[in-house]
Amino acid sequence: MPLENYLTLYFNALFELFKQVWLYFLLGLVISALIQEFVSTKKLLLYFGGNDWASLLRATTAGLFVSVCSCGAIPIAATLRKRGASTASALTFLLAAPWGGLLHVFLISGFIGVKNTIILLIFSLLVAFIVGLILAKFENSGMIEKGIPKRHRKGEKVLCVECMDVEHMRLKHENEKLSKRIFYCTTKNMWQIFKDVGKYIIMGLLIAAALKAFAPSDLVSTYLGNGNRFSSVLIAVPISAVLELASEGLAVLGGQLYQLGASLGVVFIVMMVGVATDITELSMIWGKFGRKCAIAYLLTATSAAVLFAWWINLMF
Repeated sequence: MPLENYLTLYFNALFELFKQVWLYFLLGLVISALIQEFVSTKKLLLYFGGNDWASLLRATTAGLFVSVCSCGAIPIAATLRKRGASTASALTFLLAAPWGGLLHVFLISGFIGVKNTIILLIFSLLVAFIVGLILAKFENSGMIEKGIPKRHRKGEKVLCVECMDVEHMRLKHENEKLSKRIFYCTTKNMWQIFKDVGKYIIMGLLIAAALKAFAPSDLVSTYLGNGNRFSSVLIAVPISAVLELASEGLAVLGGQLYQLGASLGVVFIVMMVGVATDITELSMIWGKFGRKCAIAYLLTATSAAVLFAWWINLMF
């Protein structure tokens, strides 16, 4: 086949993907920007000091409202621990935050549907919470490096530089008219969020378009489909581990695999393992938390994701 035919196939696939996701992407941008404008990130992140189940639950659910990608969660988690959060709470937030980010939730729902997206969202938060409980046990027993003793007073800022900038901007806007905050300030937030995550979505689209154009769907369904409920999950683990994409890019890629015949559990693996094994993320944990923390986080998060992905394949 001539080169121009391959290029035509590829760009047609890319255009089809863009038509499929642009509306979901726009909705995700709008809602994420509104949350950034009206929800105080500072208040959400104040109460992560303990190693008990309540602190871990707060760390897990905060990811639903702190609208950041996997890269954006890294400095927040590091700052939380530096300011006194337990190792387990900070790492629980790190694992939960990217999946709770509404932008990529909207993106992936365009591929797998709202019902399946809700299923994966619930399971992802369960994984984050359970991994947090395991890491808390390790931390309490001294098997991994412990968090820095809590020194800050209640109400002291616990945000990274990027989040403090967002929080200062939100506070400056509080005196503006509601209409201006909804339309003008939210639009500025949308542009800032796009600058942060747009490149990862574009990378995801480029890879997904190659899959759509050239990957045989029967091959995907044979090896990654639900017929092989556990082996498909295991095959997806190394594939996901080598992908250096933020959660938004992984959403596009995982969604396209699903449309080619991959099981829902495989999509879950792409999202969870792709984030948990990110080299940037692991490097930060290794440097800021410690070697034992990085290894424990990698092994527990990957193992939990595999077991839950198998469960998803069995149930759905």
